[in-house]
Amino acid sequence: MRRRDASAALAALLAALPLAASSQDTAPTAQVTELRPADGELAGQLQRGAAEARKRGLTAYVQFVADWCGPCKRLRASMGDPAMVDAFRGTYVMRLDADQWKQHLGDTGLRPSALPIFFALDPRGRSAGAAIDGGAWKEDIPANMAPPLKAFFTAHAWKPAS
Repeated sequence: MRRRDASAALAALLAALPLAASSQDTAPTAQVTELRPADGELAGQLQRGAAEARKRGLTAYVQFVADWCGPCKRLRASMGDPAMVDAFRGTYVMRLDADQWKQHLGDTGLRPSALPIFFALDPRGRSAGAAIDGGAWKEDIPANMAPPLKAFFTAHAWKPAS
């Protein structure tokens, strides 16, 4: 297997795993899942993802990335950093390749204007109208990325049903 193929396979495996959390943490860990157009209409996938997030006690978000996007690669590579694990705690991120999905966004209200970009979703899997992209931080290092991402995820976390 070529080095690039091995790296891509490792990245795909790591993306499918939940982010780690220590046994001292009380908030649920994060989950990142890849959505693909071949798996059906986006609106339906988002609804199912939001339902799964609720079941796990997480809040659903959409992240758009691209293979050619340097900041996307740096963000993905930093996901194991403790500051990033903390920032993503309690999130259920549905990652979409912007190039694969650009013709399939329909009326979801999700229109990536930059990459990487995260959209907050409501509990039904619809756009909540809030987004954050790489312009919220300078250099793509955990010390810069984690604080604005944590603030965004905290501000848009679903409130428990009463």
